Amino acid sequence: MAKYSFDEAILKLNDDDVQVRKDAIKSLEGVTDESAIDPLIEATTDENANVRFGAAQILGTMGDIAIDKLIEKFNVSTGQDKRFLTFALKETYSEKTIDVLVSAVEDEDFGVRKTAIRGLGSLQARDHMDAIAKGLEDEDWGVRLYAIYALGDLATPESISLIKEARRKEKDKDFKKSCNKTIKKAEKMMKSGAKPTHSKAKPMKDIKALEKIDPEAAVKEYVIHAKEGAKSPEPYKRAAILYRKLNMHDDEVNILNLAIENLSKLNPGKEEWFIKRLDKLTS
Repeated sequence: MAKYSFDEAILKLNDDDVQVRKDAIKSLEGVTDESAIDPLIEATTDENANVRFGAAQILGTMGDIAIDKLIEKFNVSTGQDKRFLTFALKETYSEKTIDVLVSAVEDEDFGVRKTAIRGLGSLQARDHMDAIAKGLEDEDWGVRLYAIYALGDLATPESISLIKEARRKEKDKDFKKSCNKTIKKAEKMMKSGAKPTHSKAKPMKDIKALEKIDPEAAVKEYVIHAKEGAKSPEPYKRAAILYRKLNMHDDEVNILNLAIENLSKLNPGKEEWFIKRLDKLTS
């Protein structure tokens, strides 16, 4: 991977070579410079999915400084061009995005509807439960499922009741199983008074798919899960294995130590694999 300076990376977002554009996105990770906002917004419509997703992630982490321009661009965009703008808005976790996410619930594009509904759940937009509930009647299976997840995030008697009603109407067994899991999680959350946490990492199944095309990006996602205190040994293990393949010895040692520290507290007994691997690596 090529590492570019800020100015070089901005210019190379428009390069004809897709690998150059991917490297430019990686070089811009963590930036907070407002001059990067417009070029990154344009990159959310790149022909390459990794570039689009990476640009949206960066914009999301920029937070409030990017929101106004994201909303402005969203309001004049159509179709699939709005998908990753919606994702970027969701990833800011800012209440400033609630109104635009509500408006996106009935967008013509299913990807926009799905992400907007999930975002409203993450933001605990209980005053807009009716907007989330519209997703339960959507023609797209994924939108209906994300509406279940979003209602589960709200964790109120009313939202749980809506999930139960959707479960009764749905014939798909996998959907019903998702309803059951979400209800159980929401009821537990409601009793404890806890609020859902916002993970910055991709779902595990998406990271596994990413391993094949971009192992460096995949290992970063696994490490986010690890740093967030994952109870499952899987993200630590996959990160360790990828670090070995990438010949990143010090990073492998660090993730093994983190796994041992976290799992010995959160999931006792599951740290043994990592202890053995660390012993072999350092002996």
